[in-house]
Amino acid sequence: MTRIKMAACLGVLLVAACVSVNKSVLTPGLAPVPLGDVHVYFESDSIPEHTRVAILNASGSSGFTNEGQMIDKLREEAAKLGANAIILSGMKEPGAGEKFVNYLAGGFADGQRKGGAIAIWVPSLAKPPGEDAP
Repeated sequence: MTRIKMAACLGVLLVAACVSVNKSVLTPGLAPVPLGDVHVYFESDSIPEHTRVAILNASGSSGFTNEGQMIDKLREEAAKLGANAIILSGMKEPGAGEKFVNYLAGGFADGQRKGGAIAIWVPSLAKPPGEDAP
């Protein structure tokens, strides 16, 4: 493998590994759903009847991630747990103090971006069996 290909692979791995998600499962044993079936709600939205599946907390370096990557990772984790939607509880950027301390310590990253969500199962969003079949 050439150095360029190795560097590209390493770059992809670093970006993918930049967001981590901790979870507290509330409703275990659900079958995973396709990532594309996981809807995103905001706390202020009118949310249909649902069952809470898990509490999700994501974090990632603010220098190497953006909000879209954080939301994608939360959706991915929800899908694995069998949730077909998440309710975002917001994103928090690192404060100036955290950034400054990190800068003094070597400045590898700009601090931690954090976000949370509740993974939920919404029956009205569920696709009937066989709907995805060709």
